[in-house]
Amino acid sequence: MNLLHKILQFRKPSEFKDLESKLEHVLPFKPHNLALYQEALTHKANNIKDKNGQKVNFERLEFLGDAIIEAVVSEFLFKELPHASEGELTIMRAKIVNRKHLNELGKGLEITKLLEVKLTDKQMGHDISGNLYEALVGAIFLDKGYKGVKKFIYSSMIDSHIDLEKLDKKISSYKSYMIEWAQKTHQDFEFVAHTDTNKGKSNYFKVNFVLNNKKVSQGRSGSKKKAEEIAARRAYYIIQPDKNGPQKNK
Repeated sequence: MNLLHKILQFRKPSEFKDLESKLEHVLPFKPHNLALYQEALTHKANNIKDKNGQKVNFERLEFLGDAIIEAVVSEFLFKELPHASEGELTIMRAKIVNRKHLNELGKGLEITKLLEVKLTDKQMGHDISGNLYEALVGAIFLDKGYKGVKKFIYSSMIDSHIDLEKLDKKISSYKSYMIEWAQKTHQDFEFVAHTDTNKGKSNYFKVNFVLNNKKVSQGRSGSKKKAEEIAARRAYYIIQPDKNGPQKNK
């Protein structure tokens, strides 16, 4: 049994011709193993299984693509920022390889239009575009190798979307930023969390950002981590540390 049939059993080779034409606006090259791309563009809602009863969808390739993107971006940053520390490189990579950015890349390529599934983008989830971008990267890696997938990531992500100077000024986590700022300027701070029960139905977290024993802001979310981030972001815009400079600890 050839590799094409070994990977996927639900599509005949003659039917891949339509897929190849659809991929022309997404890929800057002609794919070799179209079965990989079909897998990358198969939603689990299709409930497709191979002859062994194993489910076939984009999720395994998404897992692989996630690792490949991190590797390529890490190599790029390592070469472009020779004097950056390990911690600085990690922060810069997080600014590039984040869910919001991957979603934007996927939407730009209109990858969801290639899915053969009767679901809206909302039904498929907010992150579907980014997930499919990662799955596509995984398919390209298996089809074209590291050199080929690196070229795709550079053309679709790095060359056209990354400005290291602007990125360096971008805040990826307001919580991390406010903690670092408070420590550098010797401020007393803490995130104070409370559980907020909404008529016994759902538990939410209310988190106060307290600076020098004074409440500055509050965040509320079903996730404590997200509530902290909201509180920190609001505190940032209230204090505006970049404009006002450090506050003295009273």
